[in-house]
Amino acid sequence: MQKINLGIVGYGGIAKIHAIGLYAMKTMFEDMEYSPELYAAVSSKKDLGFPGFEYVTSDLQQLLDDPEVHALDVCTPNFLHYEQGTKVLASKKPLYMEKPVAKDIHHAKELAEIAEASQIVNQSALMYRFLPAIAMARDLIASGKIGDIIHFRFALYHKGYLDSQRPMSWRLSQDKAGGGALVDLGIHMADSVRFLLGEPQKVMAQTDIYYKERYADASRTHKVPSEVDEWALLNLVMESGAKGTLEVSRITSDLKEDTIIEIYGSKGSIKIHSDDVDFPTVYLQDTGVMERGAVKAEGNFAKYHKTIYPSHKFDLGWMVNAHLASMKNFLNNVNAGKILHPETPTLKEAYLSQRIIALAYESVERDNSWISFDN
Repeated sequence: MQKINLGIVGYGGIAKIHAIGLYAMKTMFEDMEYSPELYAAVSSKKDLGFPGFEYVTSDLQQLLDDPEVHALDVCTPNFLHYEQGTKVLASKKPLYMEKPVAKDIHHAKELAEIAEASQIVNQSALMYRFLPAIAMARDLIASGKIGDIIHFRFALYHKGYLDSQRPMSWRLSQDKAGGGALVDLGIHMADSVRFLLGEPQKVMAQTDIYYKERYADASRTHKVPSEVDEWALLNLVMESGAKGTLEVSRITSDLKEDTIIEIYGSKGSIKIHSDDVDFPTVYLQDTGVMERGAVKAEGNFAKYHKTIYPSHKFDLGWMVNAHLASMKNFLNNVNAGKILHPETPTLKEAYLSQRIIALAYESVERDNSWISFDN
């Protein structure tokens, strides 16, 4: 069986989720045409413990020059993505990259264009596309079952930065992250809006910083001004005429961190909640019937999705499940030497979703004015 040796660039929290997914993938899918292997890593730490890489290095070039490294998974902070992404693509090796694909929209566009021109297999880790309920909802909307889309609400609420004692990190640095909650969480919701409802026409946005100062570092000896948004609300008008909102927060006080998607059409509605991402809840106006757990996967992508998403027996929680399915899609493409399904969130797709974020920030800078995507 052919091996696909993966090199991981950076080994923080998200890289570990990728690693868990990769190990689980090898266990739960017995019919794969290839064997995915965690082969090497780029990290400042020489001993990464359990994964058992062939080697760990601080030099990305070593992985790029190594013929035994077949593809790269970039899991570093946002400000490193552009430089590292261009190097990987120049090496002609397939690239899997965490979101966003670059700190700023100009570099994101350039990287997407390089990837597109190279015809090298590439993908961003926009893993919400690989949640079962979202794959099914895409089919339902395309079928016209809920009619013309009238309005919608997409929201993603986290609480990790509600802790006022949490010190600054690269995620709280404008220079390193490129933004706050809107970049970190909003990119997932922006991509989900595009994936389900098509392209936006214009956007108007608001952002806020509740904690105006945070400790400069872990020593907690002095504070510095907070730099990036903790909450954001976008109003969107789609090319279809549908209107709705996208809201994200990293300071939501609640028992759990929620994802909420609500889409209202002329014939019915679709609701998705992170408490149950296996099926959308569908209400049909003409019958007064609410369906849940009875949605058939009829489109090509929804059928394919069933072959890459963990079964209930192997459930690892929806976050790991979605990352696993996203990575399996990438590896299937690497194995085939091409993008097999147009629903794949390539770097070009990631750039188009990031453009929503960039124009939202432009709206804030222009006193919350409407910004057109035609510009």
